[in-house]
Amino acid sequence: MNKSMGALGGIVLLFFALLAAGCGGSSDEALTKAEFVKQGNAICTQARKAREKAVFGLIQNANPNGNQKALREEAADKAIPYYEEAAEQLADLGAPEGDEAKIEAIVTGMEEAAARVNANPQSAFTGSTPFRKANEAAESYGLEACVD
Repeated sequence: MNKSMGALGGIVLLFFALLAAGCGGSSDEALTKAEFVKQGNAICTQARKAREKAVFGLIQNANPNGNQKALREEAADKAIPYYEEAAEQLADLGAPEGDEAKIEAIVTGMEEAAARVNANPQSAFTGSTPFRKANEAAESYGLEACVD
């Protein structure tokens, strides 16, 4: 388990380094809403792909007769770090002028959802999704790729 955790950590670091390299310049000017939405959707798309890959690998190797609760918990444990990193990257983009409260609502909603899933991984698999608040804020802003 330690070797796979180390390998996953290396993959995650490489992923974030590549993502950071492709996320735009270091200008002090605030992004426009269109620029923020474009970059934000790219961040969330990459995070979603990484989460899906991690969870798919877990499911592929899972015992179909095994403990489903434990499998769901492990899936949440593998997926949530990518979601948390996406929230951090969205915050790091810097909100377009005048949209600070909207971006903060999205990021805060994502952070709260991640905290709820970390506290209770089973909540990610129930009908009352812990992601609802973040999803609504992201969707209303145009960040469709950030809706889970």
